[in-house]
Amino acid sequence: MDWEKADQNLGEYLATLVAGYACKKKMMFGASVYFVNDNMWTGVKGKIVFLRLSENDRSAIQAENDEIRPFEPAPGRMMKEYVEVPESKLTDDEFAHKWLDISYSYVKSLPPKVKKEKKTKSGKPGRK
Repeated sequence: MDWEKADQNLGEYLATLVAGYACKKKMMFGASVYFVNDNMWTGVKGKIVFLRLSENDRSAIQAENDEIRPFEPAPGRMMKEYVEVPESKLTDDEFAHKWLDISYSYVKSLPPKVKKEKKTKSGKPGRK
C-alpha cells in the first residue's frame, strides 16, 4: 500500500490553528498529530485534517458540509470518532475555529488515556 505523504504546508497551517490550545504534538501518519490528555485530537494525513468529534457533532458537521467524511487512514480501516476535513474548509476561519473548539472540548472531556503495560513474549506483564 502506498502511503500518501503528509502535506507539509497543511501541517504548518494546522499548527498555527492549534497554537492557542493546551495540547501535545506527536508524529503519526508522517505528520504532526495533536493530543489532549493523551487522547488523539486532530492532525494531518495526506491532504486532509482529521478531527475527533462526538457522535452528535459528527452528524452535525457532515450535515453542514458534504465534503466532510468519516476518517479512513487506510482503506477499510475507519476510525469511528473521527472525520476528514479537506483543506478547502480549513481556510474558512469561522468554520475551522468553530469545529476545532467543538472537537477540543469533546476530547478534553474524555478521561485521560491510560497507557497499557507492555507484555513480554510469554504474554506476562513485563517489569518496570
